[in-house]
Amino acid sequence: MKEKGSTTKKKSSHTKKKIKQTLLLLFFALFVLIGSAYFYYILVYRVNHEPEPTSTVTTSEPLYDLKNHRFFLALMPEVKAAAFNGRAAEIDYGTYVVPGLLSTETQVFEEKNSSAICTSMTPQGLAVTEDYLIVSAYCGSKTHNSVLYLIDKKSHEFIKEIVLRNKSHVGGLAYDPIHQNLWIAGMSRGIPQVNAISLAQLKEYSFQDKHEPIIYAQSYDLYSISRCSFLTYYDNSLYVGYYTKNTASVMEEYLITEDGTLATQIPADSLKRSDSITPIALPYDMRVITEQAQGVAFYKGKLIFSHSYGIFPSKLQIFNNSLQKLLEEDAVIKKMYFPEKLEQIYVDGDDLYVLFESAAYNYRASSALKIDRILKLNLETLLN
Repeated sequence: MKEKGSTTKKKSSHTKKKIKQTLLLLFFALFVLIGSAYFYYILVYRVNHEPEPTSTVTTSEPLYDLKNHRFFLALMPEVKAAAFNGRAAEIDYGTYVVPGLLSTETQVFEEKNSSAICTSMTPQGLAVTEDYLIVSAYCGSKTHNSVLYLIDKKSHEFIKEIVLRNKSHVGGLAYDPIHQNLWIAGMSRGIPQVNAISLAQLKEYSFQDKHEPIIYAQSYDLYSISRCSFLTYYDNSLYVGYYTKNTASVMEEYLITEDGTLATQIPADSLKRSDSITPIALPYDMRVITEQAQGVAFYKGKLIFSHSYGIFPSKLQIFNNSLQKLLEEDAVIKKMYFPEKLEQIYVDGDDLYVLFESAAYNYRASSALKIDRILKLNLETLLN
């Protein structure tokens, strides 16, 4: 009888063990299924399906409370101090709401003389002029034309959108204060480009008048670089770099001539917009840079690069602006971490303006800290 009871207990123990294993397998399968469904939703479905618009114009209201940004940035005290210390008297602590994250008036690509609402605009480039902040954005679902947002620098108010002629990623902007031209990163016919619009054009343009994209005053093909991912202006030169994930990249310098154009391989008279040939810009210099670069800025003998990739924390890397051509990790003099999805940075005086794409529709579901504002960081505080 003892042996029979022992056998029964063993069978019962074995049965319980099998039930536990089965439940664990079912739990694991359910976890994988839910995880797969979630990643499909955020990485595939949201990328290809825009939500229905709730507005017929470009929206300018924030998505999130500024108090939340200030609270969560306490995890990065260097960034919080540079962004908010001493700014209580400024509008929104010196921040600017990124327009168009909910709805942007633009047009469906190649549907001329029409208007449409895009709900997946993704901010990329940033430039600061004497009177404006300008942000570039592309359609996350690749349905609509890319745009620029014009923001009043003093009042922080959204002024208007400028519709561009294609669906380019528009990863960078640069403002030439001498000739008052805005340079825009682009791509045409599979070839990297830089395009220019005068400040006067930006002021006069109204999409609602004719529902037509703005016309570029200048366009140049760049044959010596793989992509035009980001750019900036410094000391009468245009600096163009491209984004790489895991390998070193390059940044090229293009000299701006006295009349505000770039040095090219063909005669200057072919730069007229009636000419069908796009001139090829010639680089003056080149530097090797580290991977995952999203933007660059110059400040008092320093080179500042923004880097980001996916859901990982972003970072700034600071180098001495010397004759050194290899800007590798061992040449970094300071590094600091930022919230994820940091895009272009721009220096204006002693302030560094920083832009994030984390609040865009395509990334809203996967971003831990969704920043829907341009932050203005005091560089003296940040670097010291």
